[in-house]
Amino acid sequence: MATPGIESMTATASCGSTLSAEQLALRVDAVLNDNLYWFPVRHHSAAVAHHLETVITQRRPKVVFLEGPAEAQELIPYVTDVDTRPPIALYSSYRDDDNVLGLAGIASASETIPPRFACWYPLLSYSPEYVAMQAAARVKAEVVFMDLPHFAQIKPASSPPPAPGIDAELSARPPQATTDSDHLFAESGFYQSLAQAAGYKSWDETWDTLFETTDRGDPEHFRRELATFCAAVRATIAPERLVQDGTIERERHFLQTIRTKMTDDGLHPAEVMVVCGGLHLFLDRDDVAPPPAAPAGTVLTTIVPYSFFRFSELSGYGAGNRAPQFYQTGWDLNRSGRGEDLLAEYVVSVLKQARQDGYPVSSADAISITQNARMLAGLRGRAKPVLDDIQDAIITCCCKGNPADEGLPLQRAIDAVNIGTKIGKVTLKLGRMPIVSDFHGQLSDLGLGELFDREKRINLDLDKRQPLDERRSIFLHRLGFLDVPLAELRDRQQPDLASGLLFRERWALRWSPKIDPALVEQNLYGDTIESAVLSKLQEQLAVAGHQADLVCGHLRKSIDMDLPTLITEVQDLCGVAVDQDPAFASLVAALGHLALIDRYAIYRNLKRAELGDLIVRCFDRACFALPDVASAPDEQHAMIVNGVQGLAEILLRYERGDASGFSLDRSLFVEHVRTAFNQTTVPYLRGAFVGMLAELREVPPAELARQVAAYAQTSADQMVFAGDFLNGILAVSRTSVMLGAEPLVVAIDQLLRSADWDVFLMMLPRLRAAFELLQAPQVDAVARVVARQYGLSADDAEELTELKTSVAAATLIADIDREVSEIMSRWSL
Repeated sequence: MATPGIESMTATASCGSTLSAEQLALRVDAVLNDNLYWFPVRHHSAAVAHHLETVITQRRPKVVFLEGPAEAQELIPYVTDVDTRPPIALYSSYRDDDNVLGLAGIASASETIPPRFACWYPLLSYSPEYVAMQAAARVKAEVVFMDLPHFAQIKPASSPPPAPGIDAELSARPPQATTDSDHLFAESGFYQSLAQAAGYKSWDETWDTLFETTDRGDPEHFRRELATFCAAVRATIAPERLVQDGTIERERHFLQTIRTKMTDDGLHPAEVMVVCGGLHLFLDRDDVAPPPAAPAGTVLTTIVPYSFFRFSELSGYGAGNRAPQFYQTGWDLNRSGRGEDLLAEYVVSVLKQARQDGYPVSSADAISITQNARMLAGLRGRAKPVLDDIQDAIITCCCKGNPADEGLPLQRAIDAVNIGTKIGKVTLKLGRMPIVSDFHGQLSDLGLGELFDREKRINLDLDKRQPLDERRSIFLHRLGFLDVPLAELRDRQQPDLASGLLFRERWALRWSPKIDPALVEQNLYGDTIESAVLSKLQEQLAVAGHQADLVCGHLRKSIDMDLPTLITEVQDLCGVAVDQDPAFASLVAALGHLALIDRYAIYRNLKRAELGDLIVRCFDRACFALPDVASAPDEQHAMIVNGVQGLAEILLRYERGDASGFSLDRSLFVEHVRTAFNQTTVPYLRGAFVGMLAELREVPPAELARQVAAYAQTSADQMVFAGDFLNGILAVSRTSVMLGAEPLVVAIDQLLRSADWDVFLMMLPRLRAAFELLQAPQVDAVARVVARQYGLSADDAEELTELKTSVAAATLIADIDREVSEIMSRWSL
């Protein structure tokens, strides 16, 4: 199958287009013959970057208009600085402080919180935009960013509804990246028809076949080929889609910027170049409508080190690059005159990675992969293998089995080599954003600056009674709340105040290239770590509403992060949430947070009386909510049982004297557990509720045995649920099992004797699961009773606690034993 040429392929553009191939050709000629020189690009394409660099070097324009964020114009000298090394990203954020867009409470958590928006514009060393800036600097040309600021594309709340045919939800969605038009290519009728005719499986494969692996000869031929392709794509995109996508508004800003600059500086078209995405070559040059004005607010821009992983599709970046290291290798080899070595270098790298991961591959595999990739490319009509051919060849030659199973280690090696580990660097001349400077300053003050001098993980044991350790703990908790990946809390001891373990934390710290980008993203919330934490916590409180577990969790966080100005406010919100949240699971989780806070209330100078009142109210509300979950669906059963256990543990803790000045109502808890037991028809929950009553000594242990024995008198369709009932008992009951082991064993024995074989097999998995919940003392107690029941010795009891074979094997042996018994019963001896 031969790859069709670009000119011949434009005939396909008639699919979904009112333009013929001849009309498309005329449109391309009109653009390419314009006095103003336009060069089409695909973002992060090394082939485009190569030809663009050649053209700028040859034409030596005075001004290069570039598709870049206009608000970041002042950053261009820092992008081209000799100490800046891609991958990097331009970052732009906007905060609507005065709610000029009317989106407070719509695009933010509440009307008192200003909406915040941000965009990333990543650049690789082979991104055409980066190469254009570097080439322009060498020929002393001025670069002008002409793209509409991302925040000018945000639709105000007062905007009229979109025109018919335009998706209102997509149209209102704030932009996340303004340089990605790949989705429009993939949606176009031309691409869809072309992919079907040529057998392309993806847009990336199509691009690589038609443009990335072509001979890098005449840039003007390449420019025409790409322009023709883009003309066909644009002709088969619905016009309303370009409006909805924001493309039309951005193109109006392109035109306005170009016209204004050329007029103000008296530039002739021959002195200028325009570099933009290929679709934009065919914008409406007669469109005189102005672009939307940028709204007032706080705008911050900077450059941030980026990583290949963040570029890769595996990290979820919409305008990403499926294999940044692969294309980087191709770029580097081509610039050194070794472009033909890409296939061999890539294959060797993948096999080396696979061997390091323990996958059995050899040098012979490298030879066979190379040959296979070339044959696949030939069969698919390509002059050279593209990444898809090489990866298919690797799987074909090296995967010994199912690629989705045995081939997973090989696929991981491919992904690792595709993505790479390269991390960028930004010149120090740019300086740091305030929040980044605050981070580094605190890191130094806390004696943690060594993290940036070494790459090893540091384990940090803290005792928060020590002033320095307390400050470190607060700092690390704040970073964790802001999702800055510096540290991970590995262990947090909480037994009691007397032992001192309550104040101990163990953290694992390690520097990561993700730290600076994460900090930059938080600048929308404040200029310092503390101010960002305060703003973000306020936002999360607004989102939490009256969910008691979330609000009380935020109270705990505000204490960990030492935010005294917020603690009183959050404590008041906890009271409102506890009083209004009807959900049992949420109330139990909230009570857990409050009980933990209460354990170090004195240490944090908290108002113990108010906290105690909150704990009592939360406990009471959880008790009242318990009967409501008695008929909950299966997926909630584990949560309910855990909640009942949690309530009981907190009740018992305060009964032991862990609290002072208040007490919890034991009778209220018992009453509602009993009510839930009487109301539920779910065997597992019935077992859990009666087991809890026995654990609280509200029913005797013998009652558990009586309830189990009752199943022996039921029909077979009810008897099968005895295992679920017992499972519920053993999930919550510990002491009661030991105290009432003998009657319980007798009841289970009676149950099993009453069950026929099929019922027994149905009960067996749940019975086994139930006994696996027991701890060693309970297992020993039950085993001793079983031994006595069957006339065995104490030594034999130990044997009963060990299963010498699998459950399946034991069932098979029992089946054989049953069949032998039936046969022997028919013999007359």
